[in-house]
Amino acid sequence: MSNNTTSSSAAANGSADSAAPRRNTKRPKYSRFTQQELPACKPILTPKWVISAFMFVSIVFIPIGVAALLASRDVVEIVDRYDTLCIPSQNRTDKVGYIQSSVDKTCTRSLNVTKHMKQPIYVYYQLDNFYQNHRRYVKSRNDAQLKNPGDQNETSGCKPENIVNGMAIVPCGLIAWSLFNDTYSFSHNNSDLTVNKKHISWKSDRDHKFGKQVYPKNFQTGGIIGGARLDESIPVSLLELDILFRVL
Repeated sequence: MSNNTTSSSAAANGSADSAAPRRNTKRPKYSRFTQQELPACKPILTPKWVISAFMFVSIVFIPIGVAALLASRDVVEIVDRYDTLCIPSQNRTDKVGYIQSSVDKTCTRSLNVTKHMKQPIYVYYQLDNFYQNHRRYVKSRNDAQLKNPGDQNETSGCKPENIVNGMAIVPCGLIAWSLFNDTYSFSHNNSDLTVNKKHISWKSDRDHKFGKQVYPKNFQTGGIIGGARLDESIPVSLLELDILFRVL
């Protein structure tokens, strides 16, 4: 009698266990990929294969390297640093004072070209010790003001070069305020050489980042002049300002 009761209880417990919900498991669904059972091939690097591979790479890349070296030797580059040489010796202890003074700062430099330079010839300027990636400097601009003439009074993010005499500065910000203002002219055998400054920036920047109806206003009219002045009759899209904004 007791045995039957025990058997009945065990059967009842078994049916209850089977009816209970199964526990969630993180075991992935079986596949040959998840169980890493796919066929694999492990090459054996014998000396013959290694030497052959290096020989193939050498045959392909040595001519490419020689061609690149010969092409680089044909590049003619002339570098002339004039920041100290163009300042009179008596003013070299106070360079900032000399630069901000009203005296004539015309400086003539002679460049000796020892090799023939093929057209086109590019002219670049280089600034040292100029931390243009400083976060405060990079953010000192307003894209809406540069694009839409209706937002010319929008100067958020441009402090301290945002307002002068109660009027908004266009373009505002430290980037535009510190626009490089050295000018260059070149001559060869007493003949002036023309430097083309047009379309040296990306066309997409001129067409989409700078509005064609946005004109400079109140620019460099404050107490401290940071850089070049802008012609207020020329829109910012034609002033190649995007060179400065894109590089910085």
